Amino acid sequence: MQHGQVRPAVEGDLAAIAALEARAFPGLSYPYFALRQLFDVHGHHMLVTAGAGGLGLYGYVLLAGDGNGRSWLLALAVDRAHRQQGHGRRLLDAVLGLADDRELGAVWLSVAPDNHPALRLYQAAGFCLAERRRDYLGPGQDRLVLVREVPRRTPY
Repeated sequence: MQHGQVRPAVEGDLAAIAALEARAFPGLSYPYFALRQLFDVHGHHMLVTAGAGGLGLYGYVLLAGDGNGRSWLLALAVDRAHRQQGHGRRLLDAVLGLADDRELGAVWLSVAPDNHPALRLYQAAGFCLAERRRDYLGPGQDRLVLVREVPRRTPY
């Protein structure tokens, strides 16, 4: 098992992220140019998990915060060869920690209704169903929209 370190994404990761996207989400992946622009705008909320010394990209996550109490988890993908090793959970925990630390508010996401591993991961992290959307990503691309409300902070 390869544990991988969670770290901020860097520009040099974009080609590997685009390749991972294409494998993870055939027909619905972000093309390189979109990832490039998302990195420029939201790169401070883009994390990867990679092997020792930065070798091998196992997964990535991207969060977009609007500064108005709402943020969106735009992507979470782990390479098939590295699934079931905790990479997705580490990435999700890390990006949710960023959202909480930076007070980005509730975190929203959409997920395919039949993506049971992702649904289990999100539910374990405190996400709840907000709505079911037909054709959310286009014809035949139904999605569940989930939300994780802001965790309560313990007063001093």
